[in-house]
Amino acid sequence: MNYYINPMTFSASFPIPTAIVDSHLKLAKAEHIKVILYIYRHMSKEITLEDIAIGTGVDKYDIEEALLYWEDAGLLVKKDSAVPVKKEPLPETVSRSQKPSRADVAKRGLEDAKIRHLLSEAQLKFGRGLKSNEAQTLVWLCDDMGLDVSLILIILQLAVDRNKCNLRFIESTATDWIKRGITTLALADEEIRRMAVSDKAWQIVQSAFGMERRMPSKKEQELAVLWINEWQLSPELLRAAYDTCVNAKSKFSVAYTAKILESWHNKGYKTPDDIEDDKPSNDEDNNFAAYDLDSFEEMINSKN
Repeated sequence: MNYYINPMTFSASFPIPTAIVDSHLKLAKAEHIKVILYIYRHMSKEITLEDIAIGTGVDKYDIEEALLYWEDAGLLVKKDSAVPVKKEPLPETVSRSQKPSRADVAKRGLEDAKIRHLLSEAQLKFGRGLKSNEAQTLVWLCDDMGLDVSLILIILQLAVDRNKCNLRFIESTATDWIKRGITTLALADEEIRRMAVSDKAWQIVQSAFGMERRMPSKKEQELAVLWINEWQLSPELLRAAYDTCVNAKSKFSVAYTAKILESWHNKGYKTPDDIEDDKPSNDEDNNFAAYDLDSFEEMINSKN
């Protein structure tokens, strides 16, 4: 490096712990570093969140997160707290569902290249620095839940592709994969393909029914896969069922339309022309209304 430290700058300086550089420089967010430097610079004064915000340009939410980070790391102590003592390692009997602390995350990032790679790649995929609870969850999925880093990164990419970069989606998807035994790259690839096919089926149904873009319920997703991938019904037939439903009920009902399509599938209908060639009688038409639609609609709208 073609630079050296100007010794004159030491005429006005302040001490900072080596741990900030040695243990936290790589993993702490830039906002965290700004906050701790400001606090150590003004350690002899009574400072407020507003003072830190003005002095660093960091918003109050990130300041509060930074204070928690440095408190957990042992570099800050609340004034109303007892004299800090060295934290003992957690006993092995602690539940494996307990997520690591911020200090644990920092430590794991320093000692394990895979964890460091995971956190670094996650920041790139999200296009921003990770929040503390996000980093804690990622380390928890790897260390405690036993999910391989490569699979976690696949789930993160899935979250990005679906515009669901949030912990709820990431954690629920990861735990679902673990529960279903999706623990290899081959199985993960197969699951991604299945999800893509399912999503495509729902898009076709949405378009045929003229529905607003939204996420389907579990039952709606299952019906879409049934109609498009298993029964191979055409979008034109779906639209004809929609029209039949609206004409009969004066409104659209997924449950009623599902019964119409089931009837047509059982009769071998593939196109709207097949319907014209074999129109049901008035009695058969009325039979659609005789179904127990209340219970069927309840099933359709169920979250389970």
